[in-house]
Amino acid sequence: MFRPKLFFSLIVALSFTLLPCLVSAQVYFEDDFSQGMSNWVDLWGNWDIQDGALHQSLIDGNCMAVIADGAWQDSWTEYTIELRGKRLSGGEGFLIMFRLNGEPEVRGKNFNPLPPGMEGQSPKTEYWWNIGGWGNTRTVIERWIDSARIEAGLVEPHGVVTDQWHDIKIENRLDGYTLYFDGEELADIEDAEVQNGRIGLATWATEALFDDIVVYGPNGPTAVEPSGKLPANWGAIRAAY
Repeated sequence: MFRPKLFFSLIVALSFTLLPCLVSAQVYFEDDFSQGMSNWVDLWGNWDIQDGALHQSLIDGNCMAVIADGAWQDSWTEYTIELRGKRLSGGEGFLIMFRLNGEPEVRGKNFNPLPPGMEGQSPKTEYWWNIGGWGNTRTVIERWIDSARIEAGLVEPHGVVTDQWHDIKIENRLDGYTLYFDGEELADIEDAEVQNGRIGLATWATEALFDDIVVYGPNGPTAVEPSGKLPANWGAIRAAY
């Protein structure tokens, strides 16, 4: 005998069983730094955890931390990065790194050892979105492929506000990338020369905080709001399941 109530109960139970997979299916990586710096490798600078966020305090150029081998897969060629950044002091903003392969440009620094998975990669590729560079006057992508540099997506005047959290988003595709700052699209760039590479965080002559980093695939996590911005309680949503 068909029992509607029992059938409905089974459907509901199945839905809640599948929900965690649906919610997290496209999330490749997330970090709120509640577990410290275990997912990151410090190449240069003074990196620690402050007020529950990743903190870089050295007022120097080329301060970098890159994602560790265990937290990244080179097969992730199409991904979106979302995070928050705050400048605490210094003359510039912050740098969001992506499409990283091999050793980044050292620029006179004596880097700490790279994650083993980055050693010997060729060609060497480094992209960073320099937000508030040149004395907090311009925002631009700087790209190096085997040390050859170009710029793309220049916006000026453009910078950051001290002691204010800013929302940052990069959509990385096979044929290019789109840049968003505080919910506004700043640039859409065609660039298929590099199609893979891990992510990193950096500062230049600035003390800064980074927090609430999420990297997800081309279909996006189902918990993303229509605006494309991850809700503030994203971590709580994930934890509930």
